[in-house]
Amino acid sequence: MTSQIEALGYVGLEVSDFSAWRAFITDKLGVHWSAREDGTVDLRLDQYATRLRLHEGPRDDLAYTGWEVKDASALDELETRLEKSGVLVERPGIDVASDRRVNDLIRFTDPEGNIHEAFYGPLQRTNDPFVSPTGAQFKTGRQGLGHVVLSCNDKPAMLEFFLGTLGFRLSDHIRTEVVPGRPLEISFLRCNGRHHSLALAPVRIPKRIVHLMIETVTIDDVGRALDRCLSSGTHLTFTLGRHSNDEMLSFYPLTPSGFDLEYGWGGLEVDDESWHVLTHDTNSAWGHIYQRPPKPNKTETS
Repeated sequence: MTSQIEALGYVGLEVSDFSAWRAFITDKLGVHWSAREDGTVDLRLDQYATRLRLHEGPRDDLAYTGWEVKDASALDELETRLEKSGVLVERPGIDVASDRRVNDLIRFTDPEGNIHEAFYGPLQRTNDPFVSPTGAQFKTGRQGLGHVVLSCNDKPAMLEFFLGTLGFRLSDHIRTEVVPGRPLEISFLRCNGRHHSLALAPVRIPKRIVHLMIETVTIDDVGRALDRCLSSGTHLTFTLGRHSNDEMLSFYPLTPSGFDLEYGWGGLEVDDESWHVLTHDTNSAWGHIYQRPPKPNKTETS
């Protein structure tokens, strides 16, 4: 069964500290910051008008994900497919589509209540080329923004939704202890040549998002960003390493919102005709040493 969804197009985040995010995402990681008149922020990685959207708010968590389809017919087909599966689908209309910088979109939720949008016709800024403040370049194009990892309580239901209803393809599983003493199985799903655009992790955390990944074009982009993070004292939840399944060389700086952003290079590309589902018993071939987040400063009492 094929899927109308072709890529992870954009991600919306609700964050509480814009100034901290600006220093983190632009100065350290090289993403372009573009403020809107309504107080939100577009973060650009390429010619798309927006790849990450920051909304100010207290949750410091995922707000929505946007999945790109080919055209209006594909969007209609996806809407019909969802409705036949009993999923409630909303057509937010032209104002929301304009806000998202797309031609049209639909909105629905997964079994865990995460908000998803599917869209076509993303606005391109070829008249205002993307320029990284650090000189970084990002791998996007047909592979989309990168990937997102969602926490989940009922992983079988989530797998059935994304594989059965939406038509994602399963790449592999990792059964391991990413954090020592906490065994789990993470499942990795794809919708294009990128090894995975979505992963499902049955972890008990207070946030919907576990981490977000963006991929650079060169290994030096990763090395220079790592140096900037280390010199500024940015906490790394996982040190530099190479993953066992998608072969991404990456590190995980902690965002100002308390979830991780994987910053990587060299991710595996999957050929659907030859790929078969695999299982791994380690998260990484080397590196990616877990480091506990710093404890908040205790308030002194007199």
